[in-house]
Amino acid sequence: MSSTGKTISRDILHAYVDGELTQEMMAEMERHLAANPDDAALVAAFRRDREALHALYGHVEAEPVPAALSAHRIARSRRRELTRWGLTGWSNLAAACLAVAVVASAGGWYARGLMSPAASMRQALVDNAVAAHNLYVSEIVHPVEVAASQEEHLAAWLSKRLDRAIVIPDLRDRGFDLVGGRLLPDGSGPAAQFMYEDRSGRRVTLYVKPTPETGQSAFRFVEEGRTAAVFWRDETISCSLVGELARNELEGLAKRAYEQLG
Repeated sequence: MSSTGKTISRDILHAYVDGELTQEMMAEMERHLAANPDDAALVAAFRRDREALHALYGHVEAEPVPAALSAHRIARSRRRELTRWGLTGWSNLAAACLAVAVVASAGGWYARGLMSPAASMRQALVDNAVAAHNLYVSEIVHPVEVAASQEEHLAAWLSKRLDRAIVIPDLRDRGFDLVGGRLLPDGSGPAAQFMYEDRSGRRVTLYVKPTPETGQSAFRFVEEGRTAAVFWRDETISCSLVGELARNELEGLAKRAYEQLG
């Protein structure tokens, strides 16, 4: 519930971002956002996502949309449903949002590159890193397979198994000591997990796996409930740092790890 007493759905916020509302509705949304910083922050995030999608996949806009995703066809069907149910007032706004949802479906076709092998690989990396973090971060007796006291052996062992020269990042200047690491399965290949802990007992894990892709990628931040992750690719490895930390702190740790891994 917003501070104005109205619940604004994400569909409506998307409609506002895409300019699909009437002038009167747009003005009302402007007033709403001025009084509701949480919704304003969501709108800002949607705009950033929209710009990123356009930059990545705008070149396929000229391709024909499949008939099943015809915006006009589905919009007509939605209008008939709304008329049948006799919706009034805010239903007009909802109708506009339904039209936007149709356009978003077509947008899913245009941005189907999000499901490309590279995008799927990135998503799998984060999913596996978060799952491994959640599995081991609360362990007391066996949080790692090889303890930090055997760091040299740990680095040599995991470098051999991953077929990459792995340098274990030192995050002590950021307040996190190495607990140790372990070998993990990642699809058809191996991955490594390094665990760190600060004096208050907070833990973060660094997930590293080989990747056939070359080049570098920018840092990306995602949230999975209370857990957050920063992931990137550098030359022949892909990495994800996971923890229940504030974004700026987690990104600072990730950049420190990146500097040493690179």
